[in-house]
Formats: sequence, structure tokens, C-alpha cells
Amino acid sequence: MPIAALSSKGQIVIPVELRHRADLNTGDRVLIDFDEATQELRLRKAESVGQQIDRLSAKIAGWIEPGTPPVADPREFYRSRAPRA
Repeated sequence: MPIAALSSKGQIVIPVELRHRADLNTGDRVLIDFDEATQELRLRKAESVGQQIDRLSAKIAGWIEPGTPPVADPREFYRSRAPRA
């Protein structure tokens, strides 16, 4: 398991083999989470805005039946079809 040192500024360098495995590149944004139960920091690559739009578009497309007219009010469309908690 690779080890990285924490700098005085709180920075770490992610070892190259892990960057490759996680497909992390210069400028990529990452999400960091801390699990209280296990005392683990978890890091994962953040989705780009384009990836978020693609994922949400695919989800919404599943709610629309073929032949449905264009949506005039997207917020109302979402509210009327969003799963209820």
C-alpha cells in the first residue's frame, strides 16, 4: 500500500500508480470524505458538469414516453415525476 506524507500546508501527493488507476489527471477535481466509524479519508474523482448533465439527462429521458410533447416548464415536469421519499 503506497504511503504519502502530509506537508505543513496539509497537502499530499497521490502516488502515480494510484493516479493512473483512478484516472486522475492534472486539474481534475476530487471529493474527499471522512468516515467517522472507520477514521478513513476517502477520495474520489468528481464528475465534470458535462458528466453530471449527461447522467441526469439519461435519468430524465427514462421518465419520458415516446411521442411526449416538449416540456414547457422543466421544474414542474421534474416535480411531477420525481420519486417520493
